Amino acid sequence: MRYFTPQLWIGFNSPRREAAFKTWDHRFKAYRKSLRKILPGLGSRARRFFRDILILHDGTLTRFEVGDRITNPAVEARRGRAIRRRVTVRMYVLTFRGDRVYVLEYRQVTTVEVHFPGKLELFPVGMYPNFGDWGYDELTAPEKGLFRHEILFTSGASIVVEFRDFVFLRKRAETRRER
Repeated sequence: MRYFTPQLWIGFNSPRREAAFKTWDHRFKAYRKSLRKILPGLGSRARRFFRDILILHDGTLTRFEVGDRITNPAVEARRGRAIRRRVTVRMYVLTFRGDRVYVLEYRQVTTVEVHFPGKLELFPVGMYPNFGDWGYDELTAPEKGLFRHEILFTSGASIVVEFRDFVFLRKRAETRRER
């Protein structure tokens, strides 16, 4: 991550806290400026999602799917269909309030990286290893038409997806009574 690094996040809880917050302000502004150049390359709904920088902060990754045919796994495997396989990544993220689920779908994926556990242990929670809360994420563009979404979790784990197309759905979270 370029703007919202694990080291900066650790700084918020250190004796150099004020310096970390000044750095945060500077990087936040630089990131917003960077986004203004990147966002026009995405569809209007995707632009809306990525423009709201902290939309999933403190959310929970409930499911992470990667596959060649996750959009339609039951399609018969016939000759010729194999060449049309395409990697898709889908994440389900429960908001901090627990009232909404965001379904993020990355299409025309070129790279998927999952770093679990992360290189740095940040703020682990719970008895068992887990990703922890969705901390910070950033969108960059390594080249024209290719986007890179990096997500840093409170545990220090991270996910990186490089893609050319993105869609998302926001829906009401199911309660126990509704199941």
